[in-house]
Parts: sequence; C-alpha cells; structure tokens
Amino acid sequence: MDFETDIIISLISRVRDKANRFIMTELSRHGLDELAPVHGDILVALYQHGDPTMKELAQIVDRKKSTVTTLVDKLIRLGYADKIQDAEDMRSYRISLTEEGKALKPILLQIADRLIEKVYKDMPRDERRQLVKSLNKINNGW
Repeated sequence: MDFETDIIISLISRVRDKANRFIMTELSRHGLDELAPVHGDILVALYQHGDPTMKELAQIVDRKKSTVTTLVDKLIRLGYADKIQDAEDMRSYRISLTEEGKALKPILLQIADRLIEKVYKDMPRDERRQLVKSLNKINNGW
C-alpha cells in the first residue's frame, strides 16, 4: 500500500465534508436553512437544462431517480419548483422552476463562486484542469 496515493477516498471525503459545511453556512447566512447542499445540484441543473423529466434530471445530476424525486419534492414543498405532466408522455413529469426558484440563482451562483475560490485558492489553472480530469476519470471508472 502506498499511503501517499491510496488515501484518495479519505481525502475526497474530507474535502466533501468541508465543502458541505461551507455551503450550509452560506445557505444559512442567506436565510436558506431549509436547503441542503445537494439541492444546489438540482437547482443548477434546472437553471442549465430547462424543464427536464425526472428521469433526465436524475441522469444530469448522476443520482438515483428515487433520490432525485425526494429532493425535488422538497423543492416543490418549499415553493422553488413545480412538477408538470409531460404533454408527450402522460406517465412522466417535467420539473420546472417557480419564480421563487429562479430568484435563488444569483445567491447560489455567489455561493458557488466563493466555494470555488476557497477550493482552488492559489492553484494554477493547469493544475485545476488536471485535477478535474483525474477525478472525472475516477468517477467514470465505476
């Protein structure tokens, strides 16, 4: 075992924990205590991809459909999203943002910018690219 390189999962876990604590603090600072960091994944996907079906949304955020359903249901309860029956497939629903959900975008982008700034600090752009490339390779290997 090569301790220097084999601790990658532990390091990723620690970075994730620190990032989630940072995001939760920022959400709380903006009065958004009811949201969890994972809701940001859903909201950003909706900002970028319009009104996807639940299945499409699950693929975009790389999570199980049942997990996404639970997250979306909470966003609906909070008034940030709506579930609309798909006109082409009556068995499917499209998820869309409400005006309240759209209004969160500048706050979430500000939090994301601050997080990225904190994560990368003084890391040069080429190292950032290599890190993301390596993590994508690991993620896609599952």
